Amino acid sequence: MQWKAVYTDGTYLDQIEPSGNKNAYKDIQRDKLKYFELWDKDKRIISLRFFKGQRLIWRRRTILRTGQEKQVIHLIGKQETVNGKNYQGIIAVFEDGRVEVTGKFEEDHPFFKPVVIHEDEGEEWNE
Repeated sequence: MQWKAVYTDGTYLDQIEPSGNKNAYKDIQRDKLKYFELWDKDKRIISLRFFKGQRLIWRRRTILRTGQEKQVIHLIGKQETVNGKNYQGIIAVFEDGRVEVTGKFEEDHPFFKPVVIHEDEGEEWNE
């Protein structure tokens, strides 16, 4: 799976361009983001709409457990601060097609655990 950032002006940024060039998470123009999508080859798996003041959450997590296959999970979501309170919505998309949803990061959860804030993401996500 790979992501696609669709902007308010109709342009977009693919994680991997048809030429093979790769774009980094930091290359996403968050101030112009209208949709953030996950694609599996030519099939769109999920599309998340953004409005002013909402910020992107995306991480790719790999879980390795002894005696089991590698599990890849894409966390996609958004967060915003309203009247000083932080709100999050996060969707876990598994490579096998399974989807799980949570309202916030959870300290003891195997894949919804809090993230390290990337310098391009701006403010902290603490509640």
